[in-house]
This record gives sequence, C-alpha cells and structure tokens, in this order.
Amino acid sequence: MQNSKKIQVVLVTGFLGAGKTTFINEVIKNHQHLKLALVENEFGEKSIDQDLIIGMRAENIFDLSNGCICCTISNEFSLTLLDLADKAGELDFLLIETTGIADLSNVIRPFYDEEDLKARFELQGSICLVDALNFEDQLAGNEQQMQVILSDLLIVNKTSGIDAKALSLLERQLLAYNGSALIEWTNFGLLKEFSLAEFSDKVRGQLEQKLQQPVMFRLVESKKYSTFTHQFPGFINLDRFKYWFNYYAAINRSEIYRIKGILNADGSPFKTIVQSVGGAVSYTDGSFVEPGEEPVNTLVFIGRDIDHERVVHELMHYLERK
Repeated sequence: MQNSKKIQVVLVTGFLGAGKTTFINEVIKNHQHLKLALVENEFGEKSIDQDLIIGMRAENIFDLSNGCICCTISNEFSLTLLDLADKAGELDFLLIETTGIADLSNVIRPFYDEEDLKARFELQGSICLVDALNFEDQLAGNEQQMQVILSDLLIVNKTSGIDAKALSLLERQLLAYNGSALIEWTNFGLLKEFSLAEFSDKVRGQLEQKLQQPVMFRLVESKKYSTFTHQFPGFINLDRFKYWFNYYAAINRSEIYRIKGILNADGSPFKTIVQSVGGAVSYTDGSFVEPGEEPVNTLVFIGRDIDHERVVHELMHYLERK
C-alpha cells in the first residue's frame, strides 16, 4: 500500500574527499526528530561508507556498491527507491549520497520523468560539497563541473587558512558555472544552521531572488559552458509554454544541461518554478504573485553552444501564436 505523503528527497554530491560523509552525519545528528533514510553508492565490491554513517539503522541504508547510480545500475537505482518506499514505512526525508565522480544529471532525471518515482517522491534539490583546498585540480573533471552546475546549494568546505582574495576568486568561479546557486562556507563539513525542513524554501527563495536581477549573459572562463538568461514581461499561457518547452528540453538534452526559471501564468496566484535536467522537466509552485507586481518571466539556460537568438525567437514566436 502506498504512503499518502510523498517522501522528500535531498541529493548530496561533491568532489572526492570534500566532506560528504561528515556533512551527512551532521545532518542525521541534528534531525533525529525526523524519520530519515539514506541511499548511498560507491564503486567497488564492498563499500565502507555504511560503517561511517552513524545514527541510522542498517536496514534503512541501501548500499549500491557494484557500480554508479548514474550509469550501470540506473535501473537498480529506481527499483531500490521504490522498494525503500514500500518497506521503510512513512519517511520524512530520503538522503541520496552519490559517488564523487557521479554524473548528477542521471541521478536527478528519474525524479522528473519516471511516473512511479514522481508518485512516491518529491525532489527538493541537490547539495554539492566543494573542496576549497583542491578546487582547481578537481574542477578539471567534467563530472565535478556538472555537480556544481546542477546543484542548488554549494557548500564550500575546508576554507580555514585560505585568504579572503582566494576565496573571492573561488566564489566568482563557482558563480560562473552556476549563478543561481546558494553558496555557504564552512570547515570540517559542518553547517550547523542547515535544516532539511527549510532547505527547499531557502534554495527556491534564493533562486527567485537571483532571477529577479537584471539579465546577464556569462561565459565561464574555460568557455566550455555558457549561461544564457532571457527575461520577458507579462502573463503567459502556461499550457502553451509547456508544449514548447518540454519539446525543446527533450531534443536539446545533449547540449542544454540545465534550465531554471520563474514564470507568471495566466490566472494563477503563484509563480511557477520550472526546471529541466537532461531533457526531463519539472514544474512547481513558487511564491505568491504580489498585488500590483509587474510580471517578469525569467529563464536561465546552462549548457554548451547555446544558440540564444534561436531560443528567444522560438519561445516568443510560440507564445504569441493564437
């Protein structure tokens, strides 16, 4: 029998040795009033992370040790989550810890496009632990870059002893990859003010706040990724937008890694938050539309070789169709 309440999901990813396990231990310790479960994955025949996680019963730790969530056992990943939902009872939150070399897009995508998972789980967002000491070396890898691009909260760890100028440069580099992410600074993987219950509202509020800023077009320093932001006024026909956007995200999934945006839909008292990862799309309610507020719609595209003129032309042409 299915639980009536959806299980809230938070993904935790990050560079190898960045402090993911320490952070998760701290989250578990500070949320003993909630019923939590953890799915973790590691390469190799045997994972030791289960022995490192404290404060959780072993039967609630699902260890996928014979491959990576995002590739060789992606089907097992979905089945494991559904099995967990059936066996664990009513859970408040599910934490998923990925390997340090995981492609986060393939972990996020099932929560957007698999109906069985969408019926049982609700993805709140993703957290990336960043190793400030080894940032330059580790960000050279494509997987690590994607972890930064696709995360909603970036926790920069091991900042002690790093001078302010270096931290400022690191922040600019992170924002070049993901300008709408919330960034927190810490040491030893500890973020004492972190709250699972407040996580979703905090990162979505930050997203709305940042997307209300003036339009920016940014190329990261490597010029491997580009970010294009488009803003346009007025209330839109959301069904018409969805018809175009879902198709656009699907056929451009190899070039467009992530799309985030806020829309003002005709007749809705809420703004609509739209997100796409790897071609899969999600729509959720945002904040209230304030009385007298001028409606401004914002879309942010992150990917490579983005033809921003074509994007704007197609979108506006389609929305203007009668």
